[in-house]
Amino acid sequence: MHPLKNKLFGIAVLLLLAVQPMISVAQNDSNGEDTERLLRRNWSLFLEYFKTHDFKAAKKAGWKIMELDPTRFNTFHVKFIDLYDSLATAAATPQEKAGIADTLLMIVDNAIASFPDRKEEFYRLKGYQTERQFSDRDKDAIAAYEAGIGEHYDTVDLYYVVRLAVLYSKFPEYKQNAIKVLQAILLRDPNNEIAQGLLKGLMENPEEYITVLRDAYFADSENVTKLYELANGFYELVQQYDSAAVYFKKLTTLSPDVKNYWQRYGASLLFIEDYKQATEAYRKVTELDPESKEAWMNLARSILQEGKLSDARTYAEKASALDPAWGAPHMVVANAYEMAVSRCVEGTRGGWSKMKVLDKMVYLLAQSEYARAAQDPQFEGQARDRSRALDTLTPTAEDLFLNKIPKGKPYAINKDCYGWIGRSVTP
Repeated sequence: MHPLKNKLFGIAVLLLLAVQPMISVAQNDSNGEDTERLLRRNWSLFLEYFKTHDFKAAKKAGWKIMELDPTRFNTFHVKFIDLYDSLATAAATPQEKAGIADTLLMIVDNAIASFPDRKEEFYRLKGYQTERQFSDRDKDAIAAYEAGIGEHYDTVDLYYVVRLAVLYSKFPEYKQNAIKVLQAILLRDPNNEIAQGLLKGLMENPEEYITVLRDAYFADSENVTKLYELANGFYELVQQYDSAAVYFKKLTTLSPDVKNYWQRYGASLLFIEDYKQATEAYRKVTELDPESKEAWMNLARSILQEGKLSDARTYAEKASALDPAWGAPHMVVANAYEMAVSRCVEGTRGGWSKMKVLDKMVYLLAQSEYARAAQDPQFEGQARDRSRALDTLTPTAEDLFLNKIPKGKPYAINKDCYGWIGRSVTP
């Protein structure tokens, strides 16, 4: 080759080598811009179609996002899963539903892989959807819930913990796992009816299980969780309320600001008729949660059993102020009025043969409280039955005539045995 041609060829090669990286970078930038533009466009379409329930069009945009970059939008997978959940619900045949459900779980698996820092969240969602979409894959749902919950029974959304316990309870080989999770649930929510029912159903020999709980506590007496499990075992499983009270009292000493401990302590004391201590326990609950109608109601019931009628009415009315439609407080007030009459007639008057019209007016006042309680469907039957039982004890027309009490006008009850009542009733 001619020397000049050689020189020109060399220059051309150098120029080509220099330009080639610039071309490559420009193409990469262009592809990146195109990908981002396509992602944003499909995300916008997906959201719009999802909102209008055009799931066919939303699906197409969703799968394009999956193809381009499923990690680009944080809320994408949850919405895509919701979309397939709706499709599965509307499926015409079981076979169609199964196919859609399999695709749904594939999307969940993609979410787990795409967002490692959120994998527990998506594993819980996988457990929920597996349980929801399939009737024969409970053990797969268990595995997913286990991966999503771990040992964090005290912090994970209680719904998922309960679902894991329910699934565990279906299989004999998971019995101990079920008991462990159910105890954890009751530690968070002592009144959880699902956990209470399942735990009782699993216990073939509650006394034996109490022994296990006692041994576990004595082996680690500083462990508050084990102490609670033992206390709750005595309360729930064998109804030995005197023992339950002993251990719940220890819990209130160790953790005086935990409301649930005081509630269970108070309830245990009521069962063994230690009303004075029960009142103190429930009084503590009202201090910890003064906006709880149940706290004031429990205090009212306890102090009523002590015989402190005026205080019982006061606390019942505090509960009523928090929920005016609730019938329970009116039941307590009516009971207080009935107890007042019994105390007055038997203790002061000397017997029922010496009953006065004033006593009958108090019974009429009690009936008015039962009438208010009956407006709550939960207490309607009980209140009406109790009110009817008083019909023969309220003032007759003859009683009103002989005692010169005008019918239809308020009658004040504020004297004799009933000075604390200070209320009026209209005969």
